[in-house]
Amino acid sequence: MKLSINRKLILNILLFTVMIGIIIFVIRDSLGDIFTELGRTSLPVLLGVTALGLVSQVIEGYTIKNIAGEFNPQFTVRDGFFASAYATFYRVITFGTGSIVSEVIYYHKKELTYSEATGTSALRMITYKIALMVWALVFLVIKSSAIQAHIANGIFLVLAGVLVTLLIISSLLVLSLNINAQVLFVIICNRLFKRQKLRDIVDQLNNQVYSLRGAIKTFIRDRNAVIRVFCSNMAKLVVWYSLPFFILVKDYPYIDIWLTVALISFTVILGGVLPAPGGIGGFEFVYVLLFRNIVGKVDAVSSLLLYRYATYLLPFLIGMIYVLFNKQRQINHEIKEAKKEVND
Repeated sequence: MKLSINRKLILNILLFTVMIGIIIFVIRDSLGDIFTELGRTSLPVLLGVTALGLVSQVIEGYTIKNIAGEFNPQFTVRDGFFASAYATFYRVITFGTGSIVSEVIYYHKKELTYSEATGTSALRMITYKIALMVWALVFLVIKSSAIQAHIANGIFLVLAGVLVTLLIISSLLVLSLNINAQVLFVIICNRLFKRQKLRDIVDQLNNQVYSLRGAIKTFIRDRNAVIRVFCSNMAKLVVWYSLPFFILVKDYPYIDIWLTVALISFTVILGGVLPAPGGIGGFEFVYVLLFRNIVGKVDAVSSLLLYRYATYLLPFLIGMIYVLFNKQRQINHEIKEAKKEVND
């Protein structure tokens, strides 16, 4: 049964109001420290960090365009730019639970089927993880002494992080490229898990793997697209990894650029492996742990907040503007339709 125009209008206004409330809550409580740090940052550094953040978003848009463009040739870099920001926005306001769903919905609005949209989202994650591993291994060779000097068993932990990432990617690829492996996975899970809730999770994962299979087969047929996506992911990480050096070099003119780049690369890998005490996020804990030995704890925290601004808050703000603008346009359209209905 279709909702009347007035009911749709009321629901959209209510949703818009709730969304504004969540945004205010998130900005005040979860992102307040970043805004405070921005207020203390010099204008040249702030402009530079913002520029680097925008460059990384454009590169991400190019990456997504090369994946989603295999299914819809009309998909543009601009669409990819806002896809990343859109997903980041919903990741923040849903506290991490709505990122993938929102990303899939965005792609579907751009005329990809749900299967193609799910596959695009998964491929984006896989290619990003591959780039993470490659850079981590490169810097492990170049700066292995640095990680060993700043954290006990650092080389082992970085390799463990790479291995965990490799296992996740390999498992997804094996399941998606080998139908027998996928069937075996479902059979084993059905024997191990008897609760319906767990089986529903297995069914959901199975559907995602099925979607990923079709996306991978379509994607790998275009070798040039594969190369472009790999190179653009590597380039985006170069921009991200240059941020700590750019932030710190003013106060520490003799800081080693290769050391800072290596440490942030190790931070990303170790963030998902090391335990995070005190409720701190894994990435934040490792970042401060590694950089405090170089610049002290205070400056390490300050640079972390600026790094988070460029890679997390900035995409969130872009996504917020995009979502609110489109929601307001939708409400205005429904108000016009409601007035038209009354006049008729």
